[in-house]
Formats: sequence, C-alpha cells, structure tokens
Amino acid sequence: MEEGQPIGFRDLLRVDVRDATGRQIGHVQDMALQADLGRVPYIEFLGVHLFWTDRVGDIELVRRAEDLVLLVPWSDVASASEEVITLNSKHPEFPVKTAAGKWLVRKDILDKQMVDPEGSRIHRVDDVVLMLQGGRLKVAGLEVSKGMLLTSSALRRYLAEIRRKHASRSTSEVIPWEAVEGITPDAVVIGEEVPH
Repeated sequence: MEEGQPIGFRDLLRVDVRDATGRQIGHVQDMALQADLGRVPYIEFLGVHLFWTDRVGDIELVRRAEDLVLLVPWSDVASASEEVITLNSKHPEFPVKTAAGKWLVRKDILDKQMVDPEGSRIHRVDDVVLMLQGGRLKVAGLEVSKGMLLTSSALRRYLAEIRRKHASRSTSEVIPWEAVEGITPDAVVIGEEVPH
C-alpha cells in the first residue's frame, strides 16, 4: 500500500496476518471504524480470523477454537501491505476490543443497498475504497460497478453531482464517504435524493 493511493477493501480480505514474532496467526476477515459520521472515517480496528487457538490475551478458552475473529486496534498494526499485515503483539497477547459501537466494513457496509433519504434505491456497495494516510487507513468512499454506470445515464449524472457537491476527485465509480448520511441494518443512506 502506498500513501495516498486508493485500495479496495476486497483486495485486503484474506491477507495474511502475522504477530510480532513473524508467525502467521490468521488472515484479515473484516475491519471496523467507530459508528459515528461526525468522526474522520479511519479504520480503527482489524478483524483477524485466527487459526486454532486456546487463548486470547489473559482469557483461556474452554476449548480450542478456529472460527474466531478478533478486533485488534489498528494502533497494534506494525506494518501493512497488500500481502501481509504484521502486528506489534505476540500471539495470543492481543489487545482485543468489542464490536459494540463500531461499523464492520464487511458486515455493515459491503454489499449493502445504498438508498437516498427517501428510501429510493441507488445501487449496492460493490467495494469500500480505502486510502493510506499517515500510516492509517481512511475510508475514502463507496464503489459502484462500472457496468451499472454504462447502462444508466441517470446514475452517472447522480454520482457526478454528488462528487461535485463534495469536491471529490475520486473516480466516477466512487461515492465520497462525506455523502454518507447514515448506516442502518439494511442500507447505507446517501444524503442526496435520486432524481425521479
């Protein structure tokens, strides 16, 4: 990942995660940000799908588990590339956080229906565009498929207007994060009405 260059969230799924000793401990399953549109949308947590483990920090599990995904603070990431993410902590001594009060990119945003404030459908979120800034990942926008833009001139005009309003220099397929008005269990609400 290069500073300032966009990367799709889907490109980071299943990237190897290593602990401070260099041992592969799992892979990226999700990422999370605080559920607050008033904050800068930085990825603050890495969802790590662990290989078999019987401990998480000081907690000893009842039995070994494989299907365990932990939220590790982004501050514990020592380095990140498109091939491997290395943590500062050694397995199993991770600073684990709860998912409460957070939006999980894969669970709450990716593939969700985008709607306008009136509930009119816009498109599904095909990918979440991230950008590395100062060693942290920031959510830059939501990507829609190029195929939809080719078949819908109304969608092209709608996206162009949103980008103009938010002074976005992103590509035509990306709705800037600043246009997001809310995230519900069923949809991502974009703060502009779809012209009828």
